[in-house]
Amino acid sequence: MPLKSTQTNKYETACFIQEAPEYIQEFDRRGLTVKHTSTGKPYCIFPACLQTYGCSNRMRRRYDKFNVKNVIDTDERIQRLKYQNKWRGEWNHPNSWYKDKTYSDIRMTIPEPSLTSHFINEDRLEGDRLMATITTHPATQNGIAVNEEIIDLGVIPSFSVRILGNMIPNAPSGQPNIRVSKFITADMVDFPSHPNADAEIEKTITEYAQVAQLQEIAKYCAEQDEVMRVVCESFEFSPEDINGLIMTGTDDVAMDIVQSNKSRIIIPMRSDIRREAANILKGLIK
Repeated sequence: MPLKSTQTNKYETACFIQEAPEYIQEFDRRGLTVKHTSTGKPYCIFPACLQTYGCSNRMRRRYDKFNVKNVIDTDERIQRLKYQNKWRGEWNHPNSWYKDKTYSDIRMTIPEPSLTSHFINEDRLEGDRLMATITTHPATQNGIAVNEEIIDLGVIPSFSVRILGNMIPNAPSGQPNIRVSKFITADMVDFPSHPNADAEIEKTITEYAQVAQLQEIAKYCAEQDEVMRVVCESFEFSPEDINGLIMTGTDDVAMDIVQSNKSRIIIPMRSDIRREAANILKGLIK
C-alpha cells in the first residue's frame, strides 16, 4: 500500500541507510552481453533487479515502490547523470576499514568516479521490482575485477541500495516503514538485503568528523531518547547493534547502528539528550 501524503508519525525520524550486502537466484548466461571498447577492453551489459517491494527485506525494512520511483524520477542530479550515462555505482558500499572511523557525508552520498564498478540506466518498475540496465566499467580497477568475475568466473552480480530517508516506527503491518527522500545509487554486493536483487543473466549528511566507540553511553542515550527507544523497539535493534555515537555538528549527535550482517543505519538524535551526549563527546575528543 503506497504511503499517503498526509500520513504522519510522531516517531518518524531521518536516517541514512546502506542496505546490507538475501536470496541469490540461479541464472545462466543468456541475459549477458559482452562488448569491447575501442582499445579492446571488455565490459558487460545486463538487466538487474536493484530492489524488491511488497515484502520486508531481511532487516525487516519495507519500502514503497511508488515513493522510491518518484524520488528517482524527480531527482535532477540523477536524471542529468542518466542522460550523460554516468549514474555510477560501486563495488560494495563505501565503509572504512577501521572500526573507529567513518566517511564524510560527501563520500557516503556521492559515488567516487575512480571506484566505479558499473553504471545504471533504464531504471523501471516491473511489478514489485525496481529493474535497471547495468553496464560495467571497462577501465577502473573495480570494473576490471567485476568484469573478470562475471565473464571468466560466472559470478552472479547482486545489488544493494544506498538511500537517505525516514524510518517510520510502528508502521501498520504490511505497510512501508521506510520513506525514501533521496536515492543515491545501487552498489554491487555479495549478499543483498532484498530478495532477488540480482542480475538477470539467465544459465542496492553531514560530515562525520569524529567517531567515538562509546557503546554504553550510546545505549544510555537510546534509553533516554523516546524516539530512539521506539525506533529500536520497532525495528528490533538489539543493544549489541548500537555501535556508538557520531558528532555530526557542533552540538549534534547521531546514533551509529551496525547490524550483524553489516547493514548500517545512522540516525540523528533530536531530544535534549543529544546535548548531553555532545558534551560528553567533546570532552573525550579534545
